[in-house]
Amino acid sequence: MDGVPRGVTERYSQEQGKRRRVARIVKLAGAGAWLTRMVAAGLVCLLVDACAGTPTQPRDSTLPAGRWAGDGGCLSVAVDGCDLVVGCGHGQFPPPVVHADGTFEVNGTYRIEVGPITISPAPPAMFSGVLRGQTLTLSVTPGDPSLRPASYVLQLTNASGKCAVPCV
Repeated sequence: MDGVPRGVTERYSQEQGKRRRVARIVKLAGAGAWLTRMVAAGLVCLLVDACAGTPTQPRDSTLPAGRWAGDGGCLSVAVDGCDLVVGCGHGQFPPPVVHADGTFEVNGTYRIEVGPITISPAPPAMFSGVLRGQTLTLSVTPGDPSLRPASYVLQLTNASGKCAVPCV
């Protein structure tokens, strides 16, 4: 800067530099406040969603895996499906969703076989149940009208693996 004393020019440059630094700090502080508000809003949304139900409210669940036995029946429950064996009868159904009240209903197959195994598909059946603690009341309603519906009271055991089909 021509004609301006050197000390004045340096002071002017220093003040301009300070102003620029202060402007950058204020700008960054504004971005930080915006980010803080966004994070707080997100946390509030998560808390509201998490608190939508009450902690004592029952929720849907799955049938506990393992082997259930009683009333002459055996039910093997695994991640990939359920196998019911009762005498010469055997049924299969997918793992059911147990509702908050302990009930479930699911489609599957059920047949009674003695002797040679048939290659025809198993007839449809409806499996329904009520779970109360370690006790399962399981009802089978075969789609084949010649077979009568049946119910079994089963207890969860410590055994694992599939139930054996004694008549095949």
